[in-house]
Amino acid sequence: MMFRGLCKVVAIAFVTNQALTTIFTYFVQQLDSAPPHQAVWIFSCVTCGMVTLWLQADARRAFGFAREKGFVKKSGEDTQGVQIADDCPKRWLVVLHIELNPASIQG
Repeated sequence: MMFRGLCKVVAIAFVTNQALTTIFTYFVQQLDSAPPHQAVWIFSCVTCGMVTLWLQADARRAFGFAREKGFVKKSGEDTQGVQIADDCPKRWLVVLHIELNPASIQG
């Protein structure tokens, strides 16, 4: 389950990073016809890290809100059973947080 969540984060970060790096490169080329490769590489690395951190933090906040408002409930005695309400706002982020942190549904 954790691997699936990690794959989602990597895929989202990769796609977002590619789009933002392409846009960054386009605008830098408008200013300078030969932008330094190091600047593009650093921008790409920082963007990838920031998107990953932002996505995990947003998933953590969404899970906390959903738990506080009663959208997330344990189903049964096992730790894998959890119910997420269909009308839960940012449901996909709640699911992502549970996939990344399976221990979070225990408490």
